[in-house]
Amino acid sequence: MKHGFLKVLFVVLGLDLSFVIALKSEEPAPAPPAVDKAKEEATPQPPPPVAKPKEETPPQLPSPPRRKFMNLLPIMGAPASRVDGGSRGSGVSLTCVTVLAPDSTASTVQEQPSLFWYQSQPADVRFELTILVQNTVRPLLQVQFPDARKAGIQRLNLADHDVKLAPGVEYEWVVALVVDSESRSKDVIASGWIKRVEPSASLKSQLDNATRENLPFVYAGEGIWLDTLTAISDLIDVRPKDRSLQEGRAALLAQVGLTNAAVYVASQAPNDGE
Repeated sequence: MKHGFLKVLFVVLGLDLSFVIALKSEEPAPAPPAVDKAKEEATPQPPPPVAKPKEETPPQLPSPPRRKFMNLLPIMGAPASRVDGGSRGSGVSLTCVTVLAPDSTASTVQEQPSLFWYQSQPADVRFELTILVQNTVRPLLQVQFPDARKAGIQRLNLADHDVKLAPGVEYEWVVALVVDSESRSKDVIASGWIKRVEPSASLKSQLDNATRENLPFVYAGEGIWLDTLTAISDLIDVRPKDRSLQEGRAALLAQVGLTNAAVYVASQAPNDGE
């Protein structure tokens, strides 16, 4: 009897406890403390971060590539034949004259090419340029100037003198500073050889598509010395302050041992910013 009551009590208590626990679990959770909105609004808030405008990098314009002057292919022509003029005699002290030509015969595909020479400093003497035909006595051309007071790179265009070169013929050309007309052994002389050749099929094809800018490279690639020099000199006449052109001509001259002329031309190249 006693045990039965206890059992019933435990059951009743268990039900009561379950009911209490159930009630506890059904009670609403305490509400969070009310926030004073006025106080919250009065509290200064840090400003939102301002996004910095993205700095736009100005577009970088590509620098035009500087094309290095290519090495000449083996130059067409005969064995060594250039003669350089040193300084001697009164009126030309320390003056040297050099024809701008390789040691071998300078080739050209032009009927009326230009001839170039270098004079280290002015000279108050007469100047002569003569073109001789191989195995003949009478000169094809003889030009005289009253003085040689202009230093640097000089040029004579055969078209200005109505002179034409025949293909396949070798010509010797001579420049002279005439120190004493009565004693020509005192002349300061430099000479070289030129020959007009027929352009190859490859050269003709390239010339058909060549621009003025790449013409020196076309001739250089075929070993046509005189026309290479003429083409780059024509560009320099148009753009004398283009450093790359002056450097290109200096490199061309240095390739065939024209050291003094190359140094002079390099000195004419403007500094960056000029």
